[in-house]
Amino acid sequence: MGQIHVMPAHIQNKIAAGEVVERPSSIVKEIVENSLDAGSTVIEVFIKNSGMESIKVVDNGHGIDYEDRTLLFERHATSKIDTAYELFEIRSLGFRGEALASIGAVSKVTLESMRDNSTPFKIVYSGGKYDEDTVWHERRGTIIEIEDLFFNTPARLKYIKNLRTEAGKIIDIMQRMALNYPEVSFRLVFDGKDRFKTTGNGNLKEVINILYGIQVSANTLAVNAASPDYTIDGYIVRPEVTRSNRNYINLSINNRHVRHFKLSESIINAYHTLQPKDKYPLAFLNIKMDPKLIDVNVHPSKVEVKLSKETELLRLMETAVKEALMETELIPEVAHKKPKSEKPEQSAIDFTERHEQIREHIDTYEPPARQTQLETFKESPQVQQSENTQQYQQQKQTYTNPFKQTPAEQPAKPKDTPSFVRHEPLPEKEKLPYLEIIGQLHGTYIIMQNETGMYLMDQHAAQERIKYEYIYANIIKEDDGIPLLIPYTFEFSFDDVITIDEKLTELQSLGFDIEKSGMKQYTVSRYPSWIKANNPEEDINDLIEFISQTDYFDVNKYREEMSIMMSCKQSIKANHYLDKNQMAALLEELGKCASPYTCPHGRPVIIHMTTYEIEKMFNRIMK
Repeated sequence: MGQIHVMPAHIQNKIAAGEVVERPSSIVKEIVENSLDAGSTVIEVFIKNSGMESIKVVDNGHGIDYEDRTLLFERHATSKIDTAYELFEIRSLGFRGEALASIGAVSKVTLESMRDNSTPFKIVYSGGKYDEDTVWHERRGTIIEIEDLFFNTPARLKYIKNLRTEAGKIIDIMQRMALNYPEVSFRLVFDGKDRFKTTGNGNLKEVINILYGIQVSANTLAVNAASPDYTIDGYIVRPEVTRSNRNYINLSINNRHVRHFKLSESIINAYHTLQPKDKYPLAFLNIKMDPKLIDVNVHPSKVEVKLSKETELLRLMETAVKEALMETELIPEVAHKKPKSEKPEQSAIDFTERHEQIREHIDTYEPPARQTQLETFKESPQVQQSENTQQYQQQKQTYTNPFKQTPAEQPAKPKDTPSFVRHEPLPEKEKLPYLEIIGQLHGTYIIMQNETGMYLMDQHAAQERIKYEYIYANIIKEDDGIPLLIPYTFEFSFDDVITIDEKLTELQSLGFDIEKSGMKQYTVSRYPSWIKANNPEEDINDLIEFISQTDYFDVNKYREEMSIMMSCKQSIKANHYLDKNQMAALLEELGKCASPYTCPHGRPVIIHMTTYEIEKMFNRIMK
């Protein structure tokens, strides 16, 4: 007698439940997705004991037809897919027909529903069997409650972590749903207490404020970009607001939350040099595309996806985020912290634009003519002492209010600007507001002011940014280089020699005349002109070491690393006193940078304290 046989349906469903129903948050995701597919505009989720005791979802969708009730808990029973071709253009969140069958196999499910012009019904389904089937009260929509999760699969309970962790995962799922569907009102209740509730008015920025708070929502920047195949819209958050991990990069495709490492990486790359390396941005972006270009049938969770034309989308995403960052002033404001005993004051937020505290009289303000320094600051590797500084020629020029520019006044943006570092010519648009220099603090910070308040500039970070952009733009630019009358000779360890021998051609392509002159020696007789340190021999040695320690030599990575390293070494340090001419020259050169707000390491260059905040600290403003 044969030994192979088909497993009973209830065992099949328990096995399938291990893939679809991993934990309580998986159930919440599947049920809420069904509610969204049913056209619900109001969805309420009630959780008891982190979902282990009860999960209840109430919606006002189109409901389930009475005739379909007997198929609800059958495997692969669905109303969303009719033909095999539709698998190639999935337009709904759910489509497998596995969720209810898997949930019903490992819990007790009570489902009430009614569709227009149909009979309302109530079903109780427990452990793979029908316990009750009856006509019920009229109410358009669906109510589904899952109780005693994993009561018949004790092995699964061993893998459930503590209840706090499970609650956090449910909150995360519901927050992402609310971000993807701002036109739907979501309510999440834990053990009788509301966690959050959205209005469903379609305003994504308002949802961000409800979920993440005023600090995040007030610092959002709109992102809009399109190509023949993709449309990207949503918000990113200014670089001064960061998180310690990439979980706050919220990405969705056709309103479906997805995890895609390369897409997240493209956003992180767009923030390059605007944030420290160990910090990550916040983003809330949705990508619209033809469903034929995405395959969501990769994993039962439907979060992992595969994309067609992936390279095009990555390029569009990075460029869109960079342009959003480049088009705004990124000087962080220093907020006054109130004593704990003082009641918080919060004014209403305009969710259509960034909230500003004081700029009422900017449009009518006419500042004095500013001075332009003709001698560039970046050409000298180290700022000379004030007694050795040449007198700068000053000239008057008309001041243009940077806060009051009409679209016609703004320079046209090149179509292809994928990098923060714009090559010659430098951008004409002023990135910084008018700033009047007052003095210097501890030989490190330059104190400035304008009509909105006080500004502090870190002189080292400022010159780092200036030199970084200059060096990055000129590295690998073809030139004749600088010949050496007496060549430099470098000696390395045998371990490094093997790598350097393999990369001599690459070094020569960077503008070096370099050849091996001994077992461990190399001779450099010419080096590129962009190396302008006081001690070029040291920089050349560092460069060769950098290339020797790199397994795969990538030109762009090299440009980044060397530009950052060289700009840091060549910039003025703390406790170095400058005269006002030197400060003015530094500020002018910073204003020409493509991104003058952070140093190459992501630290802020300038911070702003508004007059309002200063006067509050001195109790000149009383509320």
